[in-house]
Amino acid sequence: MTNAVLAVGRNIRRVRERKGVSRDKLAHELDTTTDQVRLWETGQADIDVDTLDRIVTVLQIKHRDLFD
Repeated sequence: MTNAVLAVGRNIRRVRERKGVSRDKLAHELDTTTDQVRLWETGQADIDVDTLDRIVTVLQIKHRDLFD
């Protein structure tokens, strides 16, 4: 995976943990599996734009928070 995918994944995890949202909760809100969330957070799977939009909505953040 690219450095950008790894960075976005790390930022999803950082924000999720800071907000006290479990992987299970995020997966449920996104209608996916906990394993899929783990793959995104570890940079082992790409995230499409629609999913990124849903993640920022669920975590109540701005898109730039995932790219800083």
